[in-house]
Amino acid sequence: MLPYFCKLGLKMKIHCFNQKMFCTSALSPLQLPSRMETHLWYVLPNEVKTQSLLSQYVDLLSPLEKDYLDIHSCVSPRSLVFRKNAHGKPEVIWEQSDDWHPPPLHFNLSHTSSLIACGVIVGSPIGIDVEEKQRTLKSNILSFAKRYFSCEEVEVLSAISDPEVQRHEFIKLWTLKEAYVKALGTGFSGAPFNTFTIRFGDANPNPEDSAIVIVPLEKPTNLTTNWQFAQVELAGSHYAAICRQNDGLPGGVGASMKVIVRKTIPLVEEHCVPSIVPVDD
Repeated sequence: MLPYFCKLGLKMKIHCFNQKMFCTSALSPLQLPSRMETHLWYVLPNEVKTQSLLSQYVDLLSPLEKDYLDIHSCVSPRSLVFRKNAHGKPEVIWEQSDDWHPPPLHFNLSHTSSLIACGVIVGSPIGIDVEEKQRTLKSNILSFAKRYFSCEEVEVLSAISDPEVQRHEFIKLWTLKEAYVKALGTGFSGAPFNTFTIRFGDANPNPEDSAIVIVPLEKPTNLTTNWQFAQVELAGSHYAAICRQNDGLPGGVGASMKVIVRKTIPLVEEHCVPSIVPVDD
């Protein structure tokens, strides 16, 4: 899904009418996000039901990407080439020329068995994570949290008496931490969850409106604090967290992030959806 999402997001021409988006069948340029925007696309795999549509998605892949999927039909690549950093995070390789300098486009992907999401921004690294709201754990929530979270985060979860609310808050916190380490480009192995705390700002007692900040718990090596966060609900069934670097953006650390969310069936239709901030159930 990586090459498909990025190629589609860069090349599709979108027409917006009354908050509904419909794409043309030809892949033509889509306006990139402004530096103040974060674009989040998601697709529900069970809505992609026809083999002909899947074949069109395959046609967007380069030969190497088809080999990765064990698909052996050879079709010319569609311009975008990808590489992975030392920790496995994918990124775009741009072909530069004297008369064209590519935009500093960044993206990240996350998926569950029932939803795939891609975040796209210009000018700074990004990390996203999605989790099912009904996700269950084999072990006790607090026991699991003690293995991976900071002491402060465990204390916050321990103070929640309702088991269902506690489970949802655990999932939201997990998405925030996952999005952060993916934005760093290191993943969990390079930045274990218990080496930093996710903390809501003290200025506002309502977590949904509070600034989210990073507190490193040891001498920082790769842990930085100049990040913006947002949390949204997708399809009424998933929590998503977005983390992006905010160097040079107005408002500084904790400033609100403008998130534009689109639900898509690729090459068929797209529509804008409200960015719903998670609330306690």
